[in-house]
Amino acid sequence: MTIEKVINNNIVISRDEHQNELILMGRGLGFKAKRGAVIDMSKVEKIFRADSSEKLQQLSVLLNDITLEELEAASQILTQAKQILGECLSENELIALSDHIHNAIVRQNKGIALKNNLLWDIKRFYPQEFALGKLGLTLIAEKTGVKLDEDEAGFIALHLVEANMEKKVDDVDGMTRFIQEVIQILKYACRQEIDENSAYYYRFITHLKYLAQRVFKADLKDGQDEVMAKLVQKQYPTAYSHAKKVIDFIQQQYNCKLSADEYMYLTLHIEKLIRNTDHG
Repeated sequence: MTIEKVINNNIVISRDEHQNELILMGRGLGFKAKRGAVIDMSKVEKIFRADSSEKLQQLSVLLNDITLEELEAASQILTQAKQILGECLSENELIALSDHIHNAIVRQNKGIALKNNLLWDIKRFYPQEFALGKLGLTLIAEKTGVKLDEDEAGFIALHLVEANMEKKVDDVDGMTRFIQEVIQILKYACRQEIDENSAYYYRFITHLKYLAQRVFKADLKDGQDEVMAKLVQKQYPTAYSHAKKVIDFIQQQYNCKLSADEYMYLTLHIEKLIRNTDHG
């Protein structure tokens, strides 16, 4: 494989065996290199592909600003995300997260603080992603020597949420607002505090995330197990009453129709949640 074009000391453009253009990134890969030179593949750390010359040009401009250290930090964050969240994130996400980290470091170096107004909600609703964001701060500091604050951990967490929900929900802020609204309605209906550190609360929030996905994408199931739903209503009348208030709000606010199954599942989650809090 030979060099088609040198972008900088660490980035070159080449072609594969099918003559598709590639961007290769590696420490010193382009240093004093000339067009036509054979590439030392042992130096190649990342290979990026684009489906058009225009996208390749855009990608090369973007990568030209990103340092290898920023790319390595982003890559390690996504590796951890894959292990913890069980999601395999794309090459595009690596570039996007690297670019995000680069810009955060630029702001930090210029003394520009960016307040994350969703930080508290991110901690509550996306604890795994926030933990990854905190880990990300450590990795960024190790790789670049720049220490970013907790607000940035929240931004990294949101980045991971958006990446995971990309095919399901386009509006992460909307999903967060959906969860906030449901929790507020439930607290008002229960007239009690909810144990937000319990496993039941975490499962409830997870259920709401997927419910939000279905509502936003109009992908609501037609499951109508009326018999089971009535049994649940009879067995857990208080939780069912709370669930009805929540579902009435969702149906009115988001102009959708939820099935008997949704009533049943929401009731069961709420029952476990308030029972755990009562006994907490």
